[in-house]
Amino acid sequence: MLSTCVECGGPIEHMRGPVEWDVKGESITVPDVEHGMCEACGEVYFADGASRSVHRWAVDAYKSKHGLLSGQEVREIRTSLGLSQAKFEQLIGAGPKTVVRWENGSVFQNRTADTLMRVLRAHPDIAVELMDGVERV
Repeated sequence: MLSTCVECGGPIEHMRGPVEWDVKGESITVPDVEHGMCEACGEVYFADGASRSVHRWAVDAYKSKHGLLSGQEVREIRTSLGLSQAKFEQLIGAGPKTVVRWENGSVFQNRTADTLMRVLRAHPDIAVELMDGVERV
């Protein structure tokens, strides 16, 4: 990690603690993150790859707070049905590459898709009936 801030040239203090992360305009506190912070301007720095895990944690916390399935839950529903991402997209009427984006947290599912996935989790037999219709189209 850097020792000098690229924004202002100030010294960076390395620490472990909570950081604020913006998700859809809402500040989410991610606890216990190793990071650096400029003592002069407050700019925050992460080790390589750490910002991705902080982002995922914050997105999942946001989804939980707002009653949406997490990316992991979406993945678990899809795999419990034995479907690829492409087949799952066909099943629920989503566009190409949508499910991978839901699963990795880069895009949020809408309430309708979220509700349908919850129904499929509770009643997996419905997926068989829906897939029959998809395969005939």
